[in-house]
Amino acid sequence: MRSDNNQLDIFKHDPRLQGPALRKLAKAYRESADEALKQRQFTAAIRQERHEHYLAEAKRLEADARKCGRSPRRRRATHSKGATAR
Repeated sequence: MRSDNNQLDIFKHDPRLQGPALRKLAKAYRESADEALKQRQFTAAIRQERHEHYLAEAKRLEADARKCGRSPRRRRATHSKGATAR
């Protein structure tokens, strides 16, 4: 059975990705969700279940991408004088 390019690549779609790569993967999941509704070899209930799964993954990846986009909190600079200084 041909995949028709709707399967993810294990090297390009690494779950440890960050930033723009996460957004690109989320877009691929959204496209897969649209494609899942068109695949007639599954029943309507299974097509809907697959569609919802792909959308949930896309939303999760987009949330992770938003987290990566935020700058980390900066700590207030405290100048330590060392353990023995008084």
